[in-house]
Amino acid sequence: MARYISDLETDGLLDQVTKIHCAVLKDIDTGEVRGFRPHEIDKYLDIASKAELIVGHNWISYDHEVLKKLHGWDYPASQVRDTLILGRLVYPDIKQSDFKRYERWKPYAKTDLGCSTTYPDGISHVPPRFDGNLIGAHSLKAWGQRLGNFKGDYKGGWETFSEDMFSYMLQDAEVTYDLYKKLMAQQPSEQSIVLEHRVAWLCAQMERNGFPFDVHKASELYAQLSNEREGLRRELVGLFPNWKVRLPDFVPARDNKTKGYVKGEPVERWKEHEFNPASRKHIADRLIDKYGWEPKVFTQERIKDEDGTWIQPGSPKIDDEVLNSLPYPEAKKLARYFLIEKRIGQIAEGNEAWLKVQKNGKIHARYNTNGAVTGRATHSKPNISQVPRISSPFGRECRELFHVPSGWVQIGADQSGLELRCLASDMASFDGGAYGKIVTTGDVHTANQQAAGLTTRDQAKTFIYAFLYGAGPEKIGSIANGGAGKGRQLRDAFLKKTPALNKLINAVKTAARRGWIKGIDGRKLPVRSEHAALNTRLQNSGAIICKQWIADYEDALVAQGLKYGWDGDFVFLSWSHDEAQVAVKDDPKLIEIVSKTAVDTGRMAGEPYGFNCPLDVEFKIGRNWAECH
Repeated sequence: MARYISDLETDGLLDQVTKIHCAVLKDIDTGEVRGFRPHEIDKYLDIASKAELIVGHNWISYDHEVLKKLHGWDYPASQVRDTLILGRLVYPDIKQSDFKRYERWKPYAKTDLGCSTTYPDGISHVPPRFDGNLIGAHSLKAWGQRLGNFKGDYKGGWETFSEDMFSYMLQDAEVTYDLYKKLMAQQPSEQSIVLEHRVAWLCAQMERNGFPFDVHKASELYAQLSNEREGLRRELVGLFPNWKVRLPDFVPARDNKTKGYVKGEPVERWKEHEFNPASRKHIADRLIDKYGWEPKVFTQERIKDEDGTWIQPGSPKIDDEVLNSLPYPEAKKLARYFLIEKRIGQIAEGNEAWLKVQKNGKIHARYNTNGAVTGRATHSKPNISQVPRISSPFGRECRELFHVPSGWVQIGADQSGLELRCLASDMASFDGGAYGKIVTTGDVHTANQQAAGLTTRDQAKTFIYAFLYGAGPEKIGSIANGGAGKGRQLRDAFLKKTPALNKLINAVKTAARRGWIKGIDGRKLPVRSEHAALNTRLQNSGAIICKQWIADYEDALVAQGLKYGWDGDFVFLSWSHDEAQVAVKDDPKLIEIVSKTAVDTGRMAGEPYGFNCPLDVEFKIGRNWAECH
């Protein structure tokens, strides 16, 4: 049986596609290329259906679904390799090397040499082309430039077949072939390849099914928040009167009796400003002017202000957290305004606002299943992981918008205490599982409190997560109302009482000196600094456990005879790190199966990786997201 690179050209996106214009199969082992024009698609299907392996770029989310939609063709998922998924797995930090590529290319980009779409023959000092807008991208175009085998630039339309389109497709197959060879030459672990593809299939299906969204209720919440925002705006404008800023003097080139100008004599110019409570520049300026505020926290990168101008790094940081910490009477109102503005942005006015991206009452959020260097997924259109938790202001109202249809119930399940279980698993090599016993059967936060010498259990909870996420001495010290010295004292005391953790940290740092550490499924995780190594390892472990869990969760439900889909028994609604939301038909037997399976598969998710700490899953049943988390 043959292994093929496959590509299609069609007349539209998945929800609009009506025909396949052409297809190609390139034999990975022999290099033979076969192209199929419109009248030969059945022949393509016949040959491809007998393949041992199909490799394509974005094949899981698009090509496969087109074939299924138009021809009822459902190729086995286990026999597919998607170079989009593989690229993100093998090169999760591609952005770092892309910056270097672009900097080398940038001086030539606007020259005649830079206009070339191929390597300039015989001019060795000209670096390979790499466009700045492709930095960090895993598109076929970006990979074509990295590989020096450029993707074609088809200018025609997509309504009808053309030979130019056919040639464009053949070149795409060549780029995909080169990319697959490059990726597999890096020898990614088979375990990581299989896992990432299983999760990609699940998330692609989840995107298509969507999460039901209450548009009417969202519109009402938007109206409520807009009214409060306007009231706050008026109040804040009154609290900060208009002020004038002097502009550069105007020097008339000639006399103007009407305006009183005299040639060569400077004229003062002033601009009056009305306070804008959404402007970070205005807030910082007025607080400094009115109270002599001395900012303690500054921006690390440039951000766009309300008026579209950029706030440069090193400017006073303005957000609801900073404002809430200030003693000035206006600060709390400003913080409230920022909060309201943020919620309105999420619901209605932001670029990815829920009311803007919903289609027919459903949110079809996108998942980049390996979007972070650590292996965690990232989310967009909208970022489903940023829906506020119910303990946050307006969190309950926001989560209530995400619901299940009539006749269905929602089951929300999440891994319990995952970060500390991942830590305990790695520490088991040094303490025989002692810390894991405290995590699973004792009170780990009290134990950490005693080890670090902290005053309260709540301080210990904040401390351990700050410690694991790489917080510095000053941040750790602030937990106990101290500075950097206090932070170092807490850290040293904790490590002295937890020697297994100290040994683990040193072991991970040693491994990180080669520039990467190994994840629990064998993947290579790039590490930019030794102090970030433990955090990278723990985040990856949690990500892998959760990916294994949700993939096993779905497979186990199907194996028990349940049908996936809104025309079936269950639907995955969302996945955000350690939490999965699933809709299930309102049937007691089905509810019991789905909830039990969530727990069973979650507890076993660590077994393929020799995970050294017991896992557990908690779940809630309700009618919307607020009731299930």
